[in-house]
This record gives sequence, C-alpha cells and structure tokens, in this order.
Amino acid sequence: MRDKYGQIAAVLKDTRLSTFGIAFLLFTTAVTIASLRLKLIIEAQGIPATFLEAVSLTFIGYFFNNFLPTAIGGDMVKAYYLSRKTHEKMGAVASIFVDRLIGLITMIFMAFVALLLVDSEIMDPMVRYLIYAITLASAAGLFFMANKGFARRFSGILSLVRPLEEKLRKAYNTVHKYRHRKALLAQSLFISVISQIFFFFSLAMLAASIGSYIPAKEIFLRMPIVSMLSLLPSINGLGLREGATVVFFGPLIGKANAFTVSILWLAVLLIVSIIGGIVYGLSPQFKMKMKDIK
Repeated sequence: MRDKYGQIAAVLKDTRLSTFGIAFLLFTTAVTIASLRLKLIIEAQGIPATFLEAVSLTFIGYFFNNFLPTAIGGDMVKAYYLSRKTHEKMGAVASIFVDRLIGLITMIFMAFVALLLVDSEIMDPMVRYLIYAITLASAAGLFFMANKGFARRFSGILSLVRPLEEKLRKAYNTVHKYRHRKALLAQSLFISVISQIFFFFSLAMLAASIGSYIPAKEIFLRMPIVSMLSLLPSINGLGLREGATVVFFGPLIGKANAFTVSILWLAVLLIVSIIGGIVYGLSPQFKMKMKDIK
C-alpha cells in the first residue's frame, strides 16, 4: 500500500464525519449488547454481576487489548478482575472463555448460512474455502468441548504439560458443564446474532463514510474471516486486521478504499479503548492491589 498513501490520505480527508459517527454508535451498540451475553454467562457460574459491571469489563477489555497479545488479550484482564469476585477462579476464567467462544461461533455460523444462501454468486473461491475450513474447525472444536468421552481419548497429551495437567482438566470440566445449560446457550446465541448484525452494519457505515458500498451479504461472508485472522499473534490484531481487510474487501471497493476503511475501523477501536481506559480509571473496584501482585 506504500504507493497509495496519497490516495488513502485524500479518501480520509473526505470522510463524512456524521456517517463515521453512526458507524461508531452501531459498534458501541454491538459491544453493549454483547455485554448482556457476558452477564448471563458469568451468572451461570454463580458469580454475581450487574449489567453495568459487564459493560465496564467489556470496555476495559478493549482498553487492555492495546497492550496484550492478539485481539483478545483483554479477555485475560477481564478474567483476572472477575476472579476477584469469587473463590472459584476457574469459573471466572471459563465464563470469559465461553463468552468469547459463543461470539466467534455465532459469527462463523452466520457466515456459513450466508454462504449456503448465495454460494452460486460467490466469485472468489478463496472466500468459500476459508468459510468451509473455519466452519469445519469450529464444529470439531465444539464436538470436542461437548463430548467428554471423545476428549478423554486425547488426555494423554496432558502428560506433556504435567505442571498444568490438573488445571487444564478442571478448566475443561468447567466449560463442559455449559452444554447442559441449553436455555442459557440459546439466549446467548440470540444475543450474539443481534450484536453481530450491529457490528457488521457498523463496517458498512464506515465504508459509506468514504463513499463506498459493501453489500451486506459480502460483509457477512468476509468479516468472520478477517476477525479470525486478527486473532493470530499480534498486538490487538494490528496489521493483521488491516491487511486482511485489504485482501478480502479490496476486490469489492478497491485496495485504497479498503485500507482506508481499516484505518477508520482502527479509529473506532481506539476511541472505544479510550472509553475503556476512562472507565478503568474511574472504577476503584478494578484497580490492581499490591496484595494481588504478591
């Protein structure tokens, strides 16, 4: 993209701030709705949590994503502060893991359904194959988590990490218990679908703010791939997210415009993380104490 800096700067200069503002509101709405899912999953572990606490934890997670590995580094911070509210530390960690897992599974499921509906119209075989691949991998992961008998066949692998063996077994059993909470899972999936729809349309509005149009079906198909790639080792997905946006949306709106959309997306994430930093600074219950460090 180095030879397109001038073009990208020109596009950014003409960004319609009002439309960008709508995109930001859609994104924060998606984040807030997802916080309701987090609240339900936390409470399923017997940990008391208000909706405001769940929203605060979610925004704080975005803040710490800027300093920790991958785009989910903030989840470690959320699990840490949540664990301070209960003696069952593994339950706190499991709730954050399950919340993230349901969000990812929902996104992948929506992409797979969209692919089935528009498969004949897809011109890029790479998109089709990648969706099939991540769907198959997700299905295998869910089967592993839900079928303890099958997972037990791989228990020998734990001997390779013997110091962590007991904790890993306990973590698996804690997460596995969620499979019996069918009503909770149904509620969480429904909330996730609504949240993802707001998230997808926030990207559409970012494109609209620079005068580009991305069909909804393309966002449903391509965004899960971009999101999955951003989970690879990085700091907050930086670089991976932008590169993937160019690769998968460049053919639709042009590489320069796709890169500009990724910069605007990064701006939204930074604003959300600043809000998370403010929430963290004004919330004494989230301060790290010296006894915790010891």
